[in-house]
Order: sequence, then structure tokens, then C-alpha cells
Amino acid sequence: MLSRRHVLALGFAAACCGSSAADAQPAATAPARVIRAQPRASFTGASGDASPSLWGYEGTVPGPVLRARRGEELRVRLVNALSEPTSIHWHGVRVPNVMDGVPGLTQAPVEPGASFEYVFRATEAGTFWYHASLPAHVGRGLYGALIIEEGETIDVDRDLLLVLGAPAETQAQAREPVLVNGSRLPDIPVRAGERVRLRLINAGIQRGFSLKLAGLVPWVAAIDGQAVDPFLPHEGRIGVMPGGRIDVFADMRSDTGAALLLAGVRDEYPIARFVQDGAGVQLKSKRQPQPAPLPSNPLPARIDLKNAVKAELNLGDAVQGDLPRAPLFAVNRGRSLSLGIHNTGARPHVLHLHGHHFRLLDRLDDGWKPYWLDTLVVGEAVERIAFVADNPGRWLIEWRMLERPDAGGAAWFAVT
Repeated sequence: MLSRRHVLALGFAAACCGSSAADAQPAATAPARVIRAQPRASFTGASGDASPSLWGYEGTVPGPVLRARRGEELRVRLVNALSEPTSIHWHGVRVPNVMDGVPGLTQAPVEPGASFEYVFRATEAGTFWYHASLPAHVGRGLYGALIIEEGETIDVDRDLLLVLGAPAETQAQAREPVLVNGSRLPDIPVRAGERVRLRLINAGIQRGFSLKLAGLVPWVAAIDGQAVDPFLPHEGRIGVMPGGRIDVFADMRSDTGAALLLAGVRDEYPIARFVQDGAGVQLKSKRQPQPAPLPSNPLPARIDLKNAVKAELNLGDAVQGDLPRAPLFAVNRGRSLSLGIHNTGARPHVLHLHGHHFRLLDRLDDGWKPYWLDTLVVGEAVERIAFVADNPGRWLIEWRMLERPDAGGAAWFAVT
């Protein structure tokens, strides 16, 4: 949970980084995609009035969708047209440390009127997103989707991106309206009979979403950008935590009424509708009722828990706005690590690990859950995660209290 005071701590940034991020950028020849962080003075918000307090990348919320294929190099130049320093974090993407976008730890903040070029290779396919490092900046609209496409052909007829968020003016309400791709209750065009891939991104910073696909059978195919063996979610509910992503396969039917529902404890209501935009299409002859798994990314085949370095993190120990000068732990590159996460507060927290993907360890035995994550909700109980520290640098661990984005903390660890 980075504060404005932390962003301005340039002396600490120089001490931690050793050299400037600009000096460490890899060489590239393709032109950079320019993304401007700028105010949206002409935007009309949820209240119906002009909202000059809202921002956006290239003047839109969400910002432009960035796409690349696995193995390609991305070059994105952030131009800061705001009155405050900012930077971009690539959420869930294993980038070089100097490209991670954490002011005071991996780079100096991008000052008003300045720019910074992010350069990295897309080593993993999946559904990711990019956003400002400060939660307050994300809440004002600085976020967008990053899609890294697989090199293989995926057996779907349509690929749909649904970015979920809430208007900045209403984020303190208990039941704020939910925006899908920046709109309320949008119509999503589909055709009867086609198989669609829904990429769901929760760009909200304070609440998770429990979703249902009314009239459709959803198969979860990826979590936090990483492929899983497709499965039917319990009771049809698809949980997407703040910052999390879920990829779902669904076959569209000819009957009307299909919709994406927000499924609360007591009621359900639509936040997007699927509407027919033409005649039905022929199903592919080789298509199976259960979708085939997505291609997997090159993640560690095993985690050596027996010889893992063990560390503990208490979410209540952090002081708001301060990033510790010493790392939570330091580990040699390639070592396995087991991290116990203790939540001593009264409310759940959402935690995000930078630069790595982790497994959630099982509470009953020495195994782990069958999926990779980069974001986790930690309730009252202790959670344990494990990962291989194979990405060198200084990496942030940040957490926020659900429905209280101003309450949270941060730590960091070093991989040498």
C-alpha cells in the first residue's frame, strides 16, 4: 500500500535501486506505444455531473487494451500529464525488476510532464492488467487490460474482455454500481452456438465480486492469468477478488436472457447482458462438451517445500505509508520459499505478490492447491503460500483491507 509520501522518497529509491531504471532498460527497436495519464475533465460520472477529479490513460476508463503474443517484446512509454507523480505496475506479469513500476523501490516516480519507457518481453500468456502504483490513482481511473495471447490456436469463436470496476464517486458506498468496460449494464454481442472465452478482470481496489452467468454453463479455464484444468465452479459462482482475473469458457445458447450477474448474499442482479448480433453459427465438429485446457506457461514443475526458506508476515505490523528499509527476507535465486501470512485484524485483506506466482498451501497436509496465484484474500486464519524465488531483484508484497483501500501496508523481499 504505497502512499504519496512513499512515492516522493527518492533518496530511498536511489539507495535501493543502485542505478536508474532507465539505464537498465533492454535495448529495443520497435516504436513504443504511448500511454498518457491525464485528467478526464469532460467525463460525466455516475452522478451525472462533470467529474474533473477522474483520470484515465489516454482519457478513457478503462485505458487502452494492450495486446501482445507470448514471446514478443512490449514497449510502452508512460507520459505523465497529471499534476502528481505516477508510475505503472504490470499486475501479474513477470517483468524485470526495474520494470515493475514501484516508486521508491524499483524506479523513481514519473514526475508531472516527464515520461518513462517500460520495456519487457511477454514470457507468459494470460489475462493481466496494468495500473498506477498508488491505490488512490487506481480509484480515479488509472487502469487498463493487458492481454498476452497464446501462440497456439484456442478453440473458441470469440474472445471477450470484461473489466469490472466502480465509479470513483461511489467507492465509499456499501453497494456501489458495477461498471463493465466502463459502462453500466452494457450489451455484449454474441451469436447462438458459439463458444466464448470471457476474460474477467476485477479492477476494483476494495471489493471482490461473486459472479454468475445466467442461462450459461461456465467452465473456469484460468486463474490470475495461469491455466487450470477446466472445472465447473461451485454453485455456478465465479469469485474474482480485487486485482484478480478469471478466464471462463461458455457456450452461447439461442434463448434470450443470458447475462452476467452480480451474486450477492441476498439478491442477484445483472451487470452485463449477452445479446444476439446475428444468425447462429455451426459448432466445430471436434468440439467436446468440456473445453480443453489452455496451454500452460513455463512455471516451476515443483516447489521443494522440504528445503524451503521459511518466513512470516504479519499484516498488522505495517505502518501506513512507510516501506521498511530492510527486506522482510533475502533469498538466493532459485530457492523455494514458504511464507506464512497472519491477519490479526478484524477484516479480510487482499494481498498481491510482485514478480512471482505462488501456490496456496493446503491447511490439512503438505500439499498445495492446484493453481497458481499472484493475488490472495487473507481472512482471519493464517494462510501459507510457497513459490520459487527465480526472478532477481527487490519485490513488493502489498496488502489492503477489503472495503478500506486506505488501510493496508507493504513489505519487500530481495532475490539475489
